[in-house]
Amino acid sequence: MNSKQLYVLLAVVLSACSGTQQPQLNPAAVQAIAETTPMPVAGDAADDPAIWINYANPGGSLLVGTNKKAGLSVFSLDGRLLNHFDVGRINNVDIRQGFPLGADTVDLVAGSNRTDNTVLVMTIDSAGMLRPVLKTPIQSALEEVYGFCLYHELKSNRFFAIVNGKSGEVEQWELLDAGNGQIEGRLARAFAVNGQPEGCVADDELGFLYLGEEDRGLWKFDASPEGSKEGILVDTVGKGRLVADVEGVALWYGLNGQGYLVVSSQGNNTYAVYERQGNNRYLGSFQITDGDLVDGVAETDGIEATSVPLGTAFPLGIFVAQDGFNTDRGTDANQNFKIVDWQKIALALQLPE
Repeated sequence: MNSKQLYVLLAVVLSACSGTQQPQLNPAAVQAIAETTPMPVAGDAADDPAIWINYANPGGSLLVGTNKKAGLSVFSLDGRLLNHFDVGRINNVDIRQGFPLGADTVDLVAGSNRTDNTVLVMTIDSAGMLRPVLKTPIQSALEEVYGFCLYHELKSNRFFAIVNGKSGEVEQWELLDAGNGQIEGRLARAFAVNGQPEGCVADDELGFLYLGEEDRGLWKFDASPEGSKEGILVDTVGKGRLVADVEGVALWYGLNGQGYLVVSSQGNNTYAVYERQGNNRYLGSFQITDGDLVDGVAETDGIEATSVPLGTAFPLGIFVAQDGFNTDRGTDANQNFKIVDWQKIALALQLPE
C-alpha cells in the first residue's frame, strides 16, 4: 500500500468516525485521462489550475498551474510542461480572455502572489508565454493573500480580480486600461466571511461569486461590486457531501444559464456537483480513482473545468484537479494536476449534457 492509498483509507475512517458527518456518500468513480509533469520540488507545491482556450485550435489549449513555492507552470493538454515562470509564490490562479486593452484584446492570467502580498496580472499567448502587464503593483491590504479568482461582468464588460485572505477578508479589484499597453487595479469593494476562505469562482453570465469557507461550507454572493455583501450558504460541512476542508470551486457552463458547480471536498477526497442555476441543487459526488495509466487523486486543493469542446479527445471539455498525493507506478512522486474528460463525469453521475 503506497502513501496515497493509506491516506485515502485514513480519510474515510476519520470521516466515518466523526460525529458531525452523515453516513458516507456513494460517490461515482471516474479516471483521469492524463496528468501533468510533476512539480520540480517536493512537498506541498502544486495548488490551483486554470484553463486557457485556444479557440483557433481547441486541441492546442493550455493549462496554467500554480507552483506555490516557485511561480506558474504552463502545460499542454497531454500534461507536458511547456514553460515555467518564476514570478513568486502564486497560490491561486485564474484566466479570463478578451480583456480590452487599447485597440486590441488580450488574455489575462492572474493570481494571488504571497511573495509580496500582491495580485499578479500577466498576459498569455498561444505559445504559453506569460508577460507582465501591470503599470504598478496591485498591493493588497490583506494580512496574507490566499485564494483568488477573476470575474468578467458581461453586462458592463468590466473585469475584476477577487482575492481573499486567511482571516476571512475579501477584496475585489477592478482591472482597468492604464494606457501604453498596461493595466492598473482599483479597489472596488471589500467584505468578509467569518472563517478561512480560499477557493472561489465567479459566474460571468449569472453574476454570482462562489466562495469556499474551508471548515463551514460554500457561500454564494452577488459578484457585482455594487451588489450586496451578504452571502447565502449553498451547502455546509456536516451534511455528508462536504467534508472539511472545502477547497477548490469550479464551473461548467451549459446553455441558457444551465450547467454545473463543482466543489472539492478535501476531507473525503470527493467532488460535489450542484446545478449552476437556481438554488444550486445538489446532484451527486464523484471521486478520481486509479486508472490503467494515471493514478487517482487525494487531498485536492484547486480545481477547474470548461465546457468548451477541446478537440475530438474532449467533446464536452475537461475537469482538472490538483493531486496532493501523486504516485507514479506505485511510487510516491511530487504533486501534479490530473485531467479528466468531462464526458466521463457526466456519464458517471447521469448529468444532462
